[in-house]
Amino acid sequence: MRQNNTLGCNSIVSPVIKLINHFTNADVLIVSITTFISKYLNNMKRILCFILFCAGYLHCAAQVQDTGLLAHSNKWKVKLHRGMFGMAKPEFGPYSTQDLQKLDSPVLRKRMKDGSYAGASFSSDGWDWDFSKYQTVEKRKAYSSVVTSGTDTAELLFSIYRISNEKKLTFLGEVMSKNDEGKNQVLGVKTFVSGIGATNYDSLPWRFFIQDSTGTKEESVPAQAPQFTGGYIITSDDSLFTEPILGHMGNPGSKFFMEWQSGILVNGMNDRHIAALKFGTPGDLSNPFLVWIRNDIAPSKQHAIASVFALMISAKTK
Repeated sequence: MRQNNTLGCNSIVSPVIKLINHFTNADVLIVSITTFISKYLNNMKRILCFILFCAGYLHCAAQVQDTGLLAHSNKWKVKLHRGMFGMAKPEFGPYSTQDLQKLDSPVLRKRMKDGSYAGASFSSDGWDWDFSKYQTVEKRKAYSSVVTSGTDTAELLFSIYRISNEKKLTFLGEVMSKNDEGKNQVLGVKTFVSGIGATNYDSLPWRFFIQDSTGTKEESVPAQAPQFTGGYIITSDDSLFTEPILGHMGNPGSKFFMEWQSGILVNGMNDRHIAALKFGTPGDLSNPFLVWIRNDIAPSKQHAIASVFALMISAKTK
């Protein structure tokens, strides 16, 4: 659909006049004007929410504020090492991801149709049709990876289970559609990573679990997409779990209040923060992933946390 980027009365009045000249049936005219204004206001809502989100992210992003953690940790910037295909192989500080590969095991792929959608919109180019289907896509693959640190090596075996809710044009929709923008959408994604790992220091393997989910409350307002990332590590002598680092803008209860997750903290015994990961934006050098891990905890625990952080970053940037 052709859109006018000029804000003001002319951007609404001019297309409406064209509609009046085009139609003689009053009922059809009313429906067409209503559809146009609805689309216009909807796009303005998207632009406003995007601007507010960007402003909040740049100026109000939450930071790691635990002075004890910062005083006893090294701060490392993450190099993603993303190739053309496959997952990223993060590297930070002394830790480097090596040999991340898919295992020769059965792969789960399943598609389930959840419903259908039929709609139409009118612009100065005429009628545009949208015949789509809603579907759930499930995929599960098994992987292995190695995270090295000097002479120590952590070996991980894990599976990635991803569920995505999608809206896709049908064959008829592909034929009838004049503009595919906004019609093929991923409405939500949940990723679950579970597995075991062990370093040269460990007599028993440790277990870990990661969850990363993103979903839109409204298709038309992607900036309102809530996101959650968390997980845990169970070692032979401790249970480590994450808590979110949250950023926000506005006052709670206000319709302009926005909250999002900008990272995670890892808690050990006595709920003490022993590590942190700040999320970044792949490809944006001004907003990198950052890692803090306390240097006064056992080397095996440091390596386990670093390995799970590397895997979490790979899953989020895939």
